[in-house]
Amino acid sequence: MTGRRTESASLPLKEILMTQRWSTVSAKRAIAALALCLVVAGCGGNDASGGGNAAQADGNWQETADRTAIIKAATGIAPPLMSASFDPVASISGGDLQFGRLIFGTLIEQNEKGEPEPGHVESWETPDDETLVLKLREGVTFHDGTPFDADAVKAGLDRNREKGSPYEASLNAITAVEATDPRTVTITTSRPAAGGLLATLSGREGLIPAPANLEAPKTMATDPIGAGPFTLEQFRPGDTMKLRAYEGYYDKDQYPYAGLDLVHLIDHVAVRNGVLSGDIDFGFVDQEGLRALESNPKTGAQVNPSSAAFYVNMNMGLKDPPFDDVRVRKALNHAFNREAVASAVYGEGSAPKWQIFPEGTPGHDPELDGFYEYDPAKAKQLLEEAGYGNGFKMSMMAFGQGPSARSAEVLKSDLAKVGVDVSIVTGSNMTQDYHIDKKTDAGQNWWLPRTDPAMTFLSLYGPVGILNTSKYENPELDALVEQAQGATDPAEVDEALKKASRIVVEEALEIGVAYTPSLWGFNSRVGFKEGELPAVGNVNAGPDYSALFVKK
Repeated sequence: MTGRRTESASLPLKEILMTQRWSTVSAKRAIAALALCLVVAGCGGNDASGGGNAAQADGNWQETADRTAIIKAATGIAPPLMSASFDPVASISGGDLQFGRLIFGTLIEQNEKGEPEPGHVESWETPDDETLVLKLREGVTFHDGTPFDADAVKAGLDRNREKGSPYEASLNAITAVEATDPRTVTITTSRPAAGGLLATLSGREGLIPAPANLEAPKTMATDPIGAGPFTLEQFRPGDTMKLRAYEGYYDKDQYPYAGLDLVHLIDHVAVRNGVLSGDIDFGFVDQEGLRALESNPKTGAQVNPSSAAFYVNMNMGLKDPPFDDVRVRKALNHAFNREAVASAVYGEGSAPKWQIFPEGTPGHDPELDGFYEYDPAKAKQLLEEAGYGNGFKMSMMAFGQGPSARSAEVLKSDLAKVGVDVSIVTGSNMTQDYHIDKKTDAGQNWWLPRTDPAMTFLSLYGPVGILNTSKYENPELDALVEQAQGATDPAEVDEALKKASRIVVEEALEIGVAYTPSLWGFNSRVGFKEGELPAVGNVNAGPDYSALFVKK
């Protein structure tokens, strides 16, 4: 996946050239693009082009990095952008992973291709399809000095997979976790799942708290003890989070600075102004702010396409009229002009969401792009066939500000043209208000890419998925997900994911809106080890901080 540094030229909206994930972004800026919404997630990448103050590495960053520096970054550090506790099993927000990685570290990491790489786990092997053996890195300790050993990992994994955990679905293939010796953990599964587990354990499922935390779980709300690169020095929800480098961390070059001061700032215009003033080193900014940042010699900007996306979840009504009729769901898809929304509302770096996975990622099927082309006449015909020629009323929850609020209004307008009267209800916590409390018929939600792409289906449409509000069931879909999780051949994984995605599209289980871009602003203190922000691991609430350094 590639992205680009922004250029200072501006062009009219009609000249925007949209781009997709993993393709070079040459899109020109939409002057009328709105500030991005209050959300988290979306990884992206970049190319070598750019304007403004490009934070280029000089090829010798180890010598030029100021290892005593503190990076001040803007992010969201209050619910719903993060959970109320650092406890991994209390997590209800995908944004928690960025904080979890910094404090706890993960068992497995991923490279830009999504391939597993060593984290706290140094190496692994699969003696057979139902066994995964993890060899832990030697000498790793938790922040309180206790060993990060096999017993600690077993205790953490057993807790993460217990009934009622948010990871019950993603870890349900595991039947046993054994501490074979102090540095070896053997995982046994009920089905071939080794390949998928490696990806899964690079996510929240692979966050392991210290034994002291597990003995008193409530302490994790404010005093998490991990084995990651940073300790939590201070946390004021909705204000600041101060992280300081853990002296005992095994890799001093991974995060070559003394700490992070994360400031709760989710107004992206305010973030842009903070970067321009020098009060903020790094943050997620608004579309219109890109030009100001790149024209200032002391600041720069970067646009990353993303797998993060907005979509309309109709799960709650799939078993009840009118959403139980696939013709109605297809009609709503044909009635919505997602291409216009991606271009005019979400702007540069975005793309219309036709299917589960964007172009260039595992599971993307080119044949599904444009599957529900904008066709109001066809939408009306399908509604007539389904017995709703006079339309119907429905309610939809949406965020109250930012581009997502605008796209919800466009959807409302488009559906009104085919006789569907949508009442929009604003909410700040989609998981709680819509998926749990079920306050509306549908919800325009935000999807954060998972480390294991098969988890997308488990979360949205699986038997115990928290986002599967109406408990949609499809044995064929479940079987394809199991096949993807069990396969070690990338081609086999890709094929299974494509087939699963086709079921979701043909059944019209959602209304895709747009893949949203990540827009980063930074000042002249910030350098990138590779000259640019990497392609994977970056979310709207915060980047892969290991990609950054501070210049002396």
